[in-house]
Amino acid sequence: MKNLFVAFIVFMVIGLSAQIGLDARYHTYEEILEAFDSLQTAYPNLVKLEQIGTTLGAVPYQEPIPIWAIKLSNNAAINEDEPEIMFAGTCHAEEVLGTEITMYMIEQILEYNYAPPFNIWLDNLEMWFVPTYNPEGMQVVMDGWDITYRKNKRDNNMNGIFDYGEEAGGDIDGVDLNRNYSFNWIHGDPFGHIGPEEWNDYYRGPGPFSEGGTQAIRDMAAEHHFLYSINFHSSRTGNFSEKCYHSFNWGGEKPSPDILLAQSISDNVAALIEKENGTGSYESYPSSGRKGNAHDWFYKEHGTIQLLIEVGTNIIQPEPEIVDDTCVRCSNGAYWMMNRALGYQVDAAMLTGHITDSETGEPLVAEIRIENLHASYFTPRLSDATYGRYWRPLMHGTYNVRVIKKGYMEKLVENVVVNNSLWKIQNIALDPLPEFEISGTIYPENATLVIDNGEYFSADTILVTNGEFDFSVFEGEYFVTAFADGFVPQTQNISDRNMEFILAEAVEIFAENWEDGVSNWEISGNWALTSNANSGINAITDSPNEFYQNENFSYLQIPVNMNGVSDDAALIFWHKYQTEHDFDLCSIEYSLNGNDWNILKQFSGRNMDWHQEIISLSDLVSNNVFIRFALATDDSIDDPGWWIDDIKIVATIGADASDAELPNGEILLSNYPNPFSNTTTISFSLSSVTSEDLVVEIYNLKGQLVQQLGVHNSELGVNQVTWVAENFASGIYFAKLVVDGKVMQT
Repeated sequence: MKNLFVAFIVFMVIGLSAQIGLDARYHTYEEILEAFDSLQTAYPNLVKLEQIGTTLGAVPYQEPIPIWAIKLSNNAAINEDEPEIMFAGTCHAEEVLGTEITMYMIEQILEYNYAPPFNIWLDNLEMWFVPTYNPEGMQVVMDGWDITYRKNKRDNNMNGIFDYGEEAGGDIDGVDLNRNYSFNWIHGDPFGHIGPEEWNDYYRGPGPFSEGGTQAIRDMAAEHHFLYSINFHSSRTGNFSEKCYHSFNWGGEKPSPDILLAQSISDNVAALIEKENGTGSYESYPSSGRKGNAHDWFYKEHGTIQLLIEVGTNIIQPEPEIVDDTCVRCSNGAYWMMNRALGYQVDAAMLTGHITDSETGEPLVAEIRIENLHASYFTPRLSDATYGRYWRPLMHGTYNVRVIKKGYMEKLVENVVVNNSLWKIQNIALDPLPEFEISGTIYPENATLVIDNGEYFSADTILVTNGEFDFSVFEGEYFVTAFADGFVPQTQNISDRNMEFILAEAVEIFAENWEDGVSNWEISGNWALTSNANSGINAITDSPNEFYQNENFSYLQIPVNMNGVSDDAALIFWHKYQTEHDFDLCSIEYSLNGNDWNILKQFSGRNMDWHQEIISLSDLVSNNVFIRFALATDDSIDDPGWWIDDIKIVATIGADASDAELPNGEILLSNYPNPFSNTTTISFSLSSVTSEDLVVEIYNLKGQLVQQLGVHNSELGVNQVTWVAENFASGIYFAKLVVDGKVMQT
C-alpha cells in the first residue's frame, strides 16, 4: 500500500513519478485543455467550450478539478433546433483510449469541416464530446503512480491520505464512476462492502451521483436530452474487449421496450469497427446486469440510446501506432451513429416534431409517450423548452403517440406511420384547460391536503397551518384528501370552488408500530424487524438480508374486527419500497374468510423515501376481516424490497367488541419456521369441530402427494400439526387442509 501525504510531499512525488508515466502519445488533462483552447481559436464559429462541472476533490490532498465538454456545430455558440449527440471518453482512469478516440474525432471533424460528411454533421447536428470526466483519476495513471488505477480519488476512509495500491485492486480510496448512476445503483457493488474502506475496484460510492464526474454528466444530459451517445471503455482482462453493449436484457429475459432499436444501433456500429487483429468486427450485445451504469441510466432517464464500447484488447494502454489505428477504426462506428441521427445515407426512421400551445403557438415542454414502447420506470420523455421539439428514434412501424402536459388536454395521435426513408414529422398542438381557484377551511387548523391530479401526474401536497387554504386546479375531476394526526382522513371530490373539511377525532381500531415485536401477526417468508424505521426503534421489512427472494410470495397477516365500525374507516401506514417495476408487486389485501383475497392497493418500482398511504376501508365495515401486506416476486431480478411502519386503522366509531371473533371458515394458517430444516409446525383454524376425518396433506412441486398428517382431537379455534420432513429432499412443498374429504385451503 502506498500513501501520498499532502502539500510539499505530494508535489515531490508527482515530479519524480512523472518520469514513468504513459507514453507522450497520450493526452494529459493539461494537454486536452491546451488543444481545446487552440481549436476554439482556430474555429471560433464551430467550437464552444463549456465547463460542465468539477470533481468534488478530496480535501486536503486533491482540489476540485474542472470537467470540460466541447461542442462542435456551425453556430456552436447558439442552441439550435437540431439533434444532439454525445461522446464520452475516460470514465475509468486507466482506460485512456477513450480520451484518444474522442480527441481524434474532434480534430478530424474540424480539420475536414468543409467536406462531406463532416460539413453535413456540422450543419445539422450539435455534437458534444467529453474526453474525460475523471481527470483526477486519469492523473494517477498519466503520471505513473498506478497505471492500473480505475476510480476517482474520493477519500473513502477520511484520513487525509490517498490510499492506493500500485497494482490492479487494493485501492481503499476512490469510486467507480460507472457504478455511481442512480438507476440500479443499489446493485453496483459486487462485494457489498459497508464502511469507509471500500478497497475493491468497483465501489459504487456512498450514494447515487455522489461524485462530481457523474453529477457533471447528469446535469449535461438533463440540459441537452441527447438522442444518441457512446461511452468509450476498455477491458483490462480482455474478457469484454472489442464489444458494443446496449440497454438491456436483464437476466436474458427482461428486455427494454426499445431493445430492437438499441440492438439495431449497436449492431450497425459494431459491424463498422474492425478488430485490432483484423479477424472480424466488434461484437454487439445487450447488457445483462444491473450495476448503476451510464448507458442504462441514459436510456431510463432521457430515452438516449447510449452504447458502452469496450475498445482495444486487454492491452488497454498500447503503443502509439496501435493508439492511432484504434482511433481510426473506432471512429468509423461513431460516425455511422452521426449519420443515423440525421438519416443521412442510412436508416432514417425517426419520429419528430414540435409541441405547441394551440392558442398562442408557443413551444411547450410536454411528455411524449409511444404507447406500446412505454415503461412505468421511465422518467418522462420531454420536448425541449426552447423549441418544443421532441426526437424519438424508432424502428419502422405504426405507433400511437400520447402527449401529456399539466394544464392541457392530453392528446392521443393514433396510427402514426414511421418508415426508414425519411423522418416522420408529427407536430402536435395542445389545447389549454381553464384554471380554477379553490379555497376553503379545515378543522383542525393544522392539517395536510393531498390533491389527486389524475393518472399521469403526481399528487400535490399542501400544508395548512391556519385552518384556511387555497390552490388552483385545471378543469377536470379531482379528489382531495385531508388528514391530521389523531383525526380520521376525509376525501372529497372538487365539485365547487369552496370546500370545507371538518375532520372527526379518530378512534383507533388497530395499531402496530413494531415496538413490541411481531407475535400478533401471522408471517410467511423472511419478514423481520429492522432499525430502518419511520419512527421509533423498529419497522418491518421483507428483505432483512438486503435483497428479496425471486419466485416467492411472502406476507404479514392479521385479523381485525370491523363490526360496528363507521364507514369512514381508513387504513393508514408509512412505507418505502424498491421492487422490480411491474413484476414484483407490493399488495395490501383483505379477506373475509382467510382464503379468498382481494387487492386494496398495489405498488412496484422505486420510492425509497418514507411516505404515508391512506386507503379507505369503507366497504369492509360490519365484517371481521383479515388484512394482509404481501410481496409477490417473479422468477428473475431481485431488489431491496419493502419497509412498513406505523400501521393504523381509524374511524369515527370503533368496533363492537361482542363481534370480535375471527372470520368464519376452516382456515389454513402459516407454518413456522419457514424456511425450515427438519421439522415445521403447521397451524389451522376451525370454526367448528366437524368430524375426525381431518388431515393436512403435503404435496411436492410436481403435485404428488408425499405425506398425510392425520389430526385427532381437534378443537374449536387454532390447532396445530407437526411435519417431520428429515427424509424429504429440500425444496418447496404445499399443504392442503382437508375436512371430510373436502379441500378447504392450500
